[in-house]
Amino acid sequence: MSSNILERIENETDLTKSERKLAQVILKDPAIVVNENIAQLAKRAQVSEPSVCRFCKRFGADGFPAFKLVLSAVVSANKVNRVEGVKQGDTVEDVVTKVISLGKNSLLKLEKNIDETMVAKVIDVVSQARRIVVLAQGLNTFVGVDFQNRMLNLGFATELYTDKQAMSLALATLRVSDVALCISSNGEEIDLVEALAASDNTGAITVSICPKDTKLSKATTLSLAVEDHDYLNFDSLMSSRISLLLVSQILIGGIQLRRGIAIKDYKDKLSNARAKAFYFNQESNQEQSTKEDDSGELKSNTPITTLDWHPY
Repeated sequence: MSSNILERIENETDLTKSERKLAQVILKDPAIVVNENIAQLAKRAQVSEPSVCRFCKRFGADGFPAFKLVLSAVVSANKVNRVEGVKQGDTVEDVVTKVISLGKNSLLKLEKNIDETMVAKVIDVVSQARRIVVLAQGLNTFVGVDFQNRMLNLGFATELYTDKQAMSLALATLRVSDVALCISSNGEEIDLVEALAASDNTGAITVSICPKDTKLSKATTLSLAVEDHDYLNFDSLMSSRISLLLVSQILIGGIQLRRGIAIKDYKDKLSNARAKAFYFNQESNQEQSTKEDDSGELKSNTPITTLDWHPY
């Protein structure tokens, strides 16, 4: 079987209906296919498992495991030398210029294509949320972590889930005043789409930040479109991550303005609480140091202290 399997699939014209469905799914996200089992791929392509087996044999593999081995080699090979324009002989200055240029292009694309009306709707919804549940997986998780931390600092009850079961359990507990925010660079994660079903009939609003016309974008109440990407293209992957991070920061900036007075009050209370906690700890430590003796034994008339415990 040729190592150039993706090109063979792309150039094949004599495919059945099921084979065309499989070809589209494999060519769109080959890196995902490498980590799937046959049942997951069949479900995502909406074909039967025997159809997957026949597809693999058509392209020279004994079965799906053998097909994945060849596909994995192609994916790994294509992850090398991926930065646009970078070539042998370039100086550090050349590489810096080219990569930064790629980042600038991502910014310009986002500025040109972002739906500001949808941004306003999402800001309005999230600003009024009682509870925010953030869902993200894989390399998208760092965007979710950043969003969660920023929102917590603004005083919003914000949770982050990356596991399918935990996602489903959290979404099932949502209420009318809650919001679920899904972050995805490709919009096709089956775990996210299936977990969202748990929020049905809860009355909560679901929001996605992902490419348009994807399964995830269609499964949520509101969707903010970002640039789609090709798993085999490093530049595309980088651009999509930049877009996700920027859109999340746009939302945070808008939410901060939308809830300005409430956030200021919260930050003042938080600062005061931190200051009080700091001074309390200092006073407690001073009092404790005057009462402690050298034995380290627990006394009935002194505060219980934490042992410097070493299990081994």
